[in-house]
Amino acid sequence: MTRCRFCVFALLLLATFLLARPSDVAATQKFGPLELSGNLQTQNLVRMPDASTYQFIQNRNVARLRLEYAWLEGGRFMGNYDIPFIQSSKLFVQWRGVYDSVYTTTPGFAPKFDIHGKAYSGQDLKAYLRDQGFNRHLLQLDGLSKDERDNYQFENQLREAYIDLKLRNIPLSVRAGKQQIVWGETDNFRMLDRANSLDLTWHFQQEIPAPAFGWDEIRRPFWMLKFLYDIGDVWRFNQTFLEWYWNPGDWAPAKQAFLPRPWGLPFLNPLTNPVDGSFNSSFCASSRVASFDGHGACNQLLNGTRLFEQGDYSRNPMDNSQVGVRLHSIAPFGMEFTLAYFYQRWAGDDGTNYAPLRGLLKTPENIQLNETLIRKGIFPAEAYMPYVHSIGGSANYSDETYTQAVFRFETIYDVGIPFFDVAKETVIDTPALPGVTKKNMWKGMIAFDRPTWIRWLNKKSTWFLTGQFFWHYMVNNTSCNPEEVAQLSADGKKKVGSCLVGGLDLPSSKRLGTIDAAQAGSPAYRDKIRDWEALFTFAAFSFYRGGSIVPVLGLAVDPVNQWNMEPFWNVDYVVRNDFVVNIGQRYFVTPRGHSSPIFETWGLAGLNAGRSETTIRLTYQF
Repeated sequence: MTRCRFCVFALLLLATFLLARPSDVAATQKFGPLELSGNLQTQNLVRMPDASTYQFIQNRNVARLRLEYAWLEGGRFMGNYDIPFIQSSKLFVQWRGVYDSVYTTTPGFAPKFDIHGKAYSGQDLKAYLRDQGFNRHLLQLDGLSKDERDNYQFENQLREAYIDLKLRNIPLSVRAGKQQIVWGETDNFRMLDRANSLDLTWHFQQEIPAPAFGWDEIRRPFWMLKFLYDIGDVWRFNQTFLEWYWNPGDWAPAKQAFLPRPWGLPFLNPLTNPVDGSFNSSFCASSRVASFDGHGACNQLLNGTRLFEQGDYSRNPMDNSQVGVRLHSIAPFGMEFTLAYFYQRWAGDDGTNYAPLRGLLKTPENIQLNETLIRKGIFPAEAYMPYVHSIGGSANYSDETYTQAVFRFETIYDVGIPFFDVAKETVIDTPALPGVTKKNMWKGMIAFDRPTWIRWLNKKSTWFLTGQFFWHYMVNNTSCNPEEVAQLSADGKKKVGSCLVGGLDLPSSKRLGTIDAAQAGSPAYRDKIRDWEALFTFAAFSFYRGGSIVPVLGLAVDPVNQWNMEPFWNVDYVVRNDFVVNIGQRYFVTPRGHSSPIFETWGLAGLNAGRSETTIRLTYQF
């Protein structure tokens, strides 16, 4: 902790020194083959859950440092030593340090609703917390322990550190080290861009769109090897190359956060929280581990797994390798295309409503095993991240003749994604956790980009217009009513065979008799997995005053889940070459209100209901 505070103090001194320098500072410092660059940035967010409420939820101060060193050129290392077989090589290193002061100041805000529509502010809940020795702060930042807050407010991370090698006599390039691998054509919701999972704890997926930000800030870099073999021209196909990567064990799923953290999944930790956490439910009452209120409780998942963190595998090349390969080329008529294949664990960050937990199926053997596990405080379910086969492709084509637009396409077919299935019973029945069925999904995107003159808005520069339409299709999905199937006997469920349900609408484990009956008996399994899910986005930006002012306007709409949507705008103002101011707003809109919960997993106004916000961001580049 002392070291972290020293790092923050050093960053503030560095910021003071840099801001005091003359205004003609170059963005990159060059010393021969060595380049140094970076920036200091502060982002402040104010949330507006309704017209009369304002909540300060983020003061994120970031320092980024980047080093590029062309240490080997023309086969000579540092200009003095001949290196056989290697034509050129570069070293790239990028570091990021973060301090978010809201975990120090802990502004007093608390959510009014979770994803299911249940209020966290009811009088019965307050009385229950008070009776158990807790208070309202359980739902606020100051309810986190000091160690938790210290862990969240600081980051000291080597983001990327890799070496690029280009061989002499073979058209092969190698990148080795901690890196991000970016494939595909989508700008918002990812398909082929899946080599690196996402960190959704900062600001969910709201670090986009470009040019202000991009996916680079929230991808989780991994230690990987990437190869690119330049095939060249094949018949009339140009710029053909084969690219592949291997992640030798350094993979982790999408990183998620829970309430009371300002951003992340909009509910308390479903396992550990004392209000309705499964670990503290009556199901674990026979455990020898004592809970916060003296009852028996569980304190771990099966096989040492951790929800959204670690599945039943070791982080080594034998047990956790991820691989991907793609072929790139340009067709004779000008279409650029790729074909790709992936074999890696399911990360859960593309909007799929998947199952993150797998419970023990209800068999005589597992029922007996369950009693032993519960006594040890082991909840009989594991965090589940199976391997998934994925095959896909992308393409873009510039139509200069008729539309003057660039058309983009991307698609992928996933084999073996896990989903909750209420027709499969597990040993966990209070509250019930459904079994898991693996299904296949087809996903796709079509898009256009077009620079367009709108002279009444901008006489000197075009507006760049971009639109995208996304879809998810569940292959061979069964037609069923999950609420009815959940009430059937075991034999009845076997006759149904399969009935899929979303992961955000499982039964509550609130203790009956201590929370009001309306909340304790709230309906579940309303979130049926649909055959089709869809989303479309539209954005536009232009340049004013020689590029010093860049306004961005956009809209994302989910037409399937009650037409929830996210309109947004932001403006970049380049004050001088090294100083940029950004202001913006995002609105999460549900035109039909909140009469019934919205269980979409894209991250629009279902997951983010009540999270409309204003952004002010300052960036100093050096």
